[in-house]
Amino acid sequence: MSEPIGGTEKEEFSEETAIRQMIDGITDCLSSMTKEERLAWFRKSQYPHPLNFQKEIGGTIYTVNTHFNAESKESIKEKAERILQKP
Repeated sequence: MSEPIGGTEKEEFSEETAIRQMIDGITDCLSSMTKEERLAWFRKSQYPHPLNFQKEIGGTIYTVNTHFNAESKESIKEKAERILQKP
């Protein structure tokens, strides 16, 4: 087991450091681009995973389709938590 570092496990600290370094690298890269290049980069990386997909689990195929309501007062995280807590 890891020893805590100021209340944070070593693995968590290392992971957070790596994530921060990646974000800094992306920020540096984006700051060197023109406005058009940045827009193209964001368009290309906007959805790394499909929002609608099928997955087979135990012989059953599940289809997932996403729909968004622009006037919703609830975030996707709040909605997922609400759905998962339903009896």
